[in-house]
Amino acid sequence: MLGMLGQRDPEQARAVAVAVRTALAEASPEALRAFFDALESAGRDWGYEPASAFARGLSRVVLRHMFEPGSGLEVGANLSTTPHRPVLLLGNHLSFVDANVLELLLADAGHTELAERLTVVVGPKVYTRPLRRVASLCFGTVKTPQSASRASGDARMSPREVARIALKSLSAARERLVLGDALLIFVEGTRSRTAAMQRALAGIARYLEQTDALVVPFGVAGTEHLTPIGENERLERAQVVARFGAPLPAARVVERCARKRALVMDVIGFLIADCLPESYRGCYGFAGGELAEAHAVAAELARAS
Repeated sequence: MLGMLGQRDPEQARAVAVAVRTALAEASPEALRAFFDALESAGRDWGYEPASAFARGLSRVVLRHMFEPGSGLEVGANLSTTPHRPVLLLGNHLSFVDANVLELLLADAGHTELAERLTVVVGPKVYTRPLRRVASLCFGTVKTPQSASRASGDARMSPREVARIALKSLSAARERLVLGDALLIFVEGTRSRTAAMQRALAGIARYLEQTDALVVPFGVAGTEHLTPIGENERLERAQVVARFGAPLPAARVVERCARKRALVMDVIGFLIADCLPESYRGCYGFAGGELAEAHAVAAELARAS
């Protein structure tokens, strides 16, 4: 973890090192044993993996040191309707620590209840490196295969195998919603390499079906600088900001879109784009052409929420 800190600020790296070592020294033997057991087994199976409280604390310690002034959760939607309700948090994806950043920003903004019941739908790449596995233990996860159109390297699978495992993962995710989790999904299926939004995957609409959950769109900006894309992953100081849109019933979105999955997700894409600076909106920064209907529906739902 310390080895991936950017070298632009040696004093900052030393401060993080002290914080990490203090967290390790103050943890009980039982907590450490549970953490390392979870770290070893993380990602072995498809489906749900529980969070590690120690990993969550470690993530918060490190990220707080890496946030530049001005970072935080922007005042946007009223999240007071979400406690004790099943919630679908749907947003854009810029970095492998996006979920960790959102967890911390929610907690620091006073939404601890929501932060601590996060379960994140993740692809196989999350478990390919030890540091990524540490990051994944900060919340519950549901391991699911990547879409064939977005997968690369070891994440590639046959369409039949993807479909079989995806059904199992979907069932696990729906079970977590029934149990009251806040299910977080990055709708593009992979992080954007340009920071601009890619088109949302139609298959993610399945998570909105057969549920009484609230949908909460969100946008995150700046995390592409926190973990710059490159061969050697590292953490650099950056200003990161998240904004949440107004909660609305998943069933309302699905019914208004006549259960057309591609339309559902394009509507969600525009609701996410409304939470982002213009330069991050990508394909959802333009309201015409084949996305015109989705833009109109998103505007209608936003007015009614």
